[in-house]
Amino acid sequence: MRLGTVSAWERIDLSVFSSRSSSYKPTRDIQFTWDTFRKGLNTLLRENEIAKDEVSQAENILLKGRGIPTKRWGTSLYYQSGNATGSVRGLRGMYYSNGTVELVAITDDGFLTLQNGSSFTRVNGASWASGYNAYMTQLKNTMYIVNGQRELVKYSSPTLVGFPTIAIPTISSASNISNATGSTIKSYRATSVSQVGETVASTSFQLGTQPASLGGVNGGVIRLVIAPASTASGILQGTNIYGRDAGYERYLGFLPGSATIFFDTGSVTPSEFTLTPTADSTGGPIAKYVERFQDRLVFAGISGEPSKLLISGRAPNQEKFDISFGGNFLEIEPDAGDNIVQIKTFSDRIIVFKQRSIWQVTLTSEQIGNFSVTTPTLKLITSSHGCIAPRSVVAVEGDVYFLSRRGVNSLGYKTGVSFDLLQSGEISLKIRTFFDGLTSSQKTNAVAVYKDKKYLLAFPGLNKTMVFDTERAAWTGPWSVDAQVFEVFFDGSNNEHLLYGNDDSVNVDEYSSDFVDDKGTAIQTILKTRQEDFGDWSLFKNIKNIFTEFRNITGLVSVDIALEQRSGSVVTAKSFNVVPNTGSSGWGADMWGSTLWGNSATAGGGSDTQQTIRWANLNKAARTMQMTINTTSANDNYELLGIRGDAKPIGSGFRPSSWRIVWLGFATASALFPLFQSMIGGMA
Repeated sequence: MRLGTVSAWERIDLSVFSSRSSSYKPTRDIQFTWDTFRKGLNTLLRENEIAKDEVSQAENILLKGRGIPTKRWGTSLYYQSGNATGSVRGLRGMYYSNGTVELVAITDDGFLTLQNGSSFTRVNGASWASGYNAYMTQLKNTMYIVNGQRELVKYSSPTLVGFPTIAIPTISSASNISNATGSTIKSYRATSVSQVGETVASTSFQLGTQPASLGGVNGGVIRLVIAPASTASGILQGTNIYGRDAGYERYLGFLPGSATIFFDTGSVTPSEFTLTPTADSTGGPIAKYVERFQDRLVFAGISGEPSKLLISGRAPNQEKFDISFGGNFLEIEPDAGDNIVQIKTFSDRIIVFKQRSIWQVTLTSEQIGNFSVTTPTLKLITSSHGCIAPRSVVAVEGDVYFLSRRGVNSLGYKTGVSFDLLQSGEISLKIRTFFDGLTSSQKTNAVAVYKDKKYLLAFPGLNKTMVFDTERAAWTGPWSVDAQVFEVFFDGSNNEHLLYGNDDSVNVDEYSSDFVDDKGTAIQTILKTRQEDFGDWSLFKNIKNIFTEFRNITGLVSVDIALEQRSGSVVTAKSFNVVPNTGSSGWGADMWGSTLWGNSATAGGGSDTQQTIRWANLNKAARTMQMTINTTSANDNYELLGIRGDAKPIGSGFRPSSWRIVWLGFATASALFPLFQSMIGGMA
């Protein structure tokens, strides 16, 4: 052999002639572990695409601890709030400063009632049209009530009363008592002020040949003579005066009671935001929504003015809306086809939810003469979406949750963003398919509440409630209960109750973990896991073992293991029941001789607080595996601590032939071969 060259013999791989056999390396088992389901329900993705800590179905399920599924709270009758058929339209707890507590309701019979044990006591003095939701808020030991159909009503035990509308005053005469003259026209208008509001303004009284500026020797003083409205004693609070530019009269001052003389000395500079009222509010505003903001009342959904926000004075003037008492109003993009849907207090501002936008309003005070005038400032938060359901707007910790047309959104301060900048974002992406299946009417009627770190969103008439767990940022549901109105109520012993008024009766029911069923009807639960493909959806596996771990089992829990076979069909490969180690679970409580046998009418009564592990040995070929856990009887319940399993991959030769795609070139050649053969034969 020459140096630097390699002979042909040396290039031969001699290992091919080795008589030593290769060592066998068996395929390793594939394992999976689901020890938490803290991310909850995901219906947006396919069942084999969701994460291992998500589930594809969670009916009547809630999460606890590290994400452990269990049966939801049960319900029971709390009391009957009225006589008539229909539904509960309003429900609020009332807490007096002396410690007295009342539970106030309005039903479709049109009357306000108070809880009286398991029944009610009716309060006379005002009534409401049926079929309209009532909104209430409390301030200064008084409950203020609106429903969009009649003027504001207030209740403070034992009195329930509305507010009468009063007449418009007139300006009898006007003169410049200093005899000053000029070339301008001064215009004045007057309004009557009641306990709760203000009339529209009188016809303009114009005084010609007046100085451009009043005051001093050259400007003089204009004296107005007023004919105030005639009312019963205590109804009329006084008269507001507006002036000086014709067609643009602004607030100048207030005459108390039945005073008739007003002097315009020119010392007051009218504010830009103090124009004459556009509607009479002396009978109390006819509004759909009312909200307490600090020590004020704020109203929206004003009859005939759907973009108007009406703001009261500060307590004790919370029943007065005229400028002289610190009240005011604001038109938010009026007649733009985007009506106000709800209002909500958030920190130091008022959040205004419209149909297709969200705004914030802040209030400042401006001194005009002897009066402090409230000036509202408006700022747009977003025009990308609004709120569709007035009763879905709920304060949740440091945010506000609400239902838009696409799903549930949160409004609040976001991490990494300026503290004073509010932002809104969707939190229901994983269950968007649920909301896509609802009509606009069903979304509009949705009602929500926040309790025990859970945002419950119910849909009247559907017997469905979706639940967002704020601790785990996870959805579950639907729960098989709906509601017309919710209320978190603290009774006279300061016990907390989650109550809801029914949409199909005048009953008020309670949610509680103490109840195992829904007023005697069993709560049926369904929990379905992800569809497990063991990391490779293209391979079949020998599904060997499935282990489940439970805790706090009561009654009987059914488990189904479904496998996708080679044919593509999904079959239940294994079904088994999990019962406590003690008790009469699933068999009732009757004796047959010396053996406990029972009858099907008796619910299981056993319980087991220890961990219960079940092992299913399958050894079946499948592409995917999925588990479903059910309960059907009142006393059935469980806590699912985890699921584990193992499988062994099966070679690619096990794949069904129906998956195979025939090579087009081979198929074409096979079809053309007989043609070529006949052509050659013809030539021969």
